[in-house]
Amino acid sequence: MATISSGPIENNLVAGSRLTQSVTIKIDNEDPVNASTVLIEGYALNGTRTLYVLESISLAPNEVFTKSYFANLDGFEFVFTTSGLAESSTDVSMWGKNNTGQLVAAHRLVTSELLGAEGGTPNFEWGQTIYWADSSAPGPGTGSPFDPFNSLQAAIDAATNSPLAVTFGMRARLIILIAGNSSFNEDIVIPPARHVQLLGLGPWQLGNSDLANFASSIPRNVTIQTSQAAEDVYLVQGPAFDARPVTVIGTFNDGTSVSTHTNYTDGAIISGDVIFQNVAPVDPFTTIEFQLLNARVVGNIVQSGHMGNLNTYLYHSRINTMVHTGLNIQRMVDSVSDSIINVRGYSHITNSTMNGNVTVTLALSDVPPTGIFSSQFGTITWTGPLTLDTASNYYFVNSGSTLVGTKTVLFSIA
Repeated sequence: MATISSGPIENNLVAGSRLTQSVTIKIDNEDPVNASTVLIEGYALNGTRTLYVLESISLAPNEVFTKSYFANLDGFEFVFTTSGLAESSTDVSMWGKNNTGQLVAAHRLVTSELLGAEGGTPNFEWGQTIYWADSSAPGPGTGSPFDPFNSLQAAIDAATNSPLAVTFGMRARLIILIAGNSSFNEDIVIPPARHVQLLGLGPWQLGNSDLANFASSIPRNVTIQTSQAAEDVYLVQGPAFDARPVTVIGTFNDGTSVSTHTNYTDGAIISGDVIFQNVAPVDPFTTIEFQLLNARVVGNIVQSGHMGNLNTYLYHSRINTMVHTGLNIQRMVDSVSDSIINVRGYSHITNSTMNGNVTVTLALSDVPPTGIFSSQFGTITWTGPLTLDTASNYYFVNSGSTLVGTKTVLFSIA
């Protein structure tokens, strides 16, 4: 027998109404042979803990139970006690709904998030927001840590097409954990209106890694698709669905990929390009977020139809050419660019090196302090506004670089 609980949920009045008016309980028995029993207890929390729902249900093999309960209360809690031969194969989810029947993201709980109570142990259900990938696994895999996908694209497809992702779009943070030393010899595509994080537990590569230093003879690309129409499917449903598409690529390691060789000791290597591809020709403008964490992009960062803002954060990473008319370098920390940067603007760059010509339109204040700090330059041409501290200005002048635009030297009293 296992007992799991939603924990106390606050649902106070805001502007005369409560966010959640009812909760829908969905329970499924995944066992193909055995039955299970679930006792449902609902408690109103209003100074005292009062039982107002008490129902016992029996689930046959492969049966799914769905029922809605009143929840227009200042606070409530649901407790589920599972028993029977299929106890370990029985999963529970609870979905808050407003007065029009729309899902309330803040009051959405699945088995993996429900709390163990009275010594019970919840059946942790992989595949809600966390998926595992390992190129060395036998495959094809289910995405659990014990049976990971051996294809990174398969993991992305499972995550982005999961019920949670389909329901909540960008609000569903989808994390794909990648086994160290994985090499995925495949191009990957991330669909629009999703939040996807590809995070290695150690160094990993996108490519066949058949050359020296884990380089690939067949470069493999990451294509990040964008679509305002796909986002609008969620945005029109209200604030509970309001978020931006996000893509994060890298590793958990707090290392660096900036030098010639450290990228293959503890970082992620993308052997081809990172492509931002608009798939909604009627409206190519949308704002998206992108991060590199301890990653090396051997190819280029490429604009392919996307025309909106691309807010970019580079940490401990190395890039080649980066060309995108809407790209904003919000943070560039301990990173290197080896070739041309032609983007909309930059907010904050620190402890980084730029070896190729830079063209920018704006010195942004999105992520202050605005400017370039403790950074170095190859012999380059910088076109556009250049705001930098005295140390960075020393390296810019000493490198023989050329400025086409206006320079602002920070901290100078001259």
